[in-house]
Amino acid sequence: MTTLPYTATTTTTRAAKRPARWLHYFRASLGQILRDWAFISFILVMPVTMYLFFSAIYGDQEAAGGVTVAAVMMVTMATYGGLGAAMNAGASIQSERSSGWFRQLMITPLRPAEFITAKLATAVAVVLPAIVVVFIAGMLRGVRLPIGTWFATLGMLMAALVPMVILGLVIGLWFKPQTAAAVTTLTMLALSMIGGLWFPLDMMPGVMQFIGKLTPSYWAGQLGVWPVVGGDFPWQGVLVIGIWTLALAGLGALGYGRAVRNSRR
Repeated sequence: MTTLPYTATTTTTRAAKRPARWLHYFRASLGQILRDWAFISFILVMPVTMYLFFSAIYGDQEAAGGVTVAAVMMVTMATYGGLGAAMNAGASIQSERSSGWFRQLMITPLRPAEFITAKLATAVAVVLPAIVVVFIAGMLRGVRLPIGTWFATLGMLMAALVPMVILGLVIGLWFKPQTAAAVTTLTMLALSMIGGLWFPLDMMPGVMQFIGKLTPSYWAGQLGVWPVVGGDFPWQGVLVIGIWTLALAGLGALGYGRAVRNSRR
């Protein structure tokens, strides 16, 4: 009779402590990223600089939906900044593996689901300012949009960049720490260029346009721009991003299991 209350209390106490594990790991991961000033400067300064440069040249022209090119470029440069932040937040696992911290995590009660939750929360905490800082630059540049459009664009971008976080994790799990950073940077630059985040996709050759429309980076930009320019909703983009998310999640699960096995040797 006395064991039931004790068991229930113990179970409840353990359940209450579970969120603390991923929160602790989230704080550690976020702190690690925030200490990297080169990374912070890259994800904040580079997109804003590129936006101000290109918008000074083309910004006053009119785009689809009756808005200025400056407004559209603001969204694409915010996508570029969010893309870099998302991939690098996920790829922070590189330093954890090289420093031996990942091996230490394997002997803690941290579960795989809690590990992924902490990584996603870290990415959100990093991606959000990377997007917002470009929005602020757009406001200062003269972009004026309804408040609902600002929030809709932000929400679209945050959702569309989820596969980029997973891609960063996949690279960090599958590649050696010595090469993962270079692979992350090259992949980010390739997705930005082919995805039409630097220059409109319709300015590129037909083959590149075909390839670009298969990338999640292109559709992240299209989904982000949709609340600004209106028109038909890009459902094809939802499908492409969904396929990438599922495929990368599968690769990430395999890579996590592989990394765990290697860390226990």
